[in-house]
Amino acid sequence: MLKKAYCEEFIGKYSVPVRLAVALDLVRRYNYTQLQAAKTVNIPQPLLNYVIHGKRKPRFLSILLSSGEILGVIEKITDQIANGKTLSMCDFCKAIKHKLKK
Repeated sequence: MLKKAYCEEFIGKYSVPVRLAVALDLVRRYNYTQLQAAKTVNIPQPLLNYVIHGKRKPRFLSILLSSGEILGVIEKITDQIANGKTLSMCDFCKAIKHKLKK
């Protein structure tokens, strides 16, 4: 049997919630428009709008937003993205891997 790598499991569970959390932070702290934030993190703008207005609550987003440590990492990543740096999901995964339970 071939077991999935941790990064495969992480991407499956947390890719969209991480992108949403960063987009929400860009809108809140950096006054990005929904369209700018969605394009920056590569998610559909309508999804971001639904989350902002409470019409959708993606799984695992609440886990990311409820942890102070993870929220701090999200804010640091948002700061870097807002300053023009290009990051990958690997950067985020490495930063919070030990803080999340499988």
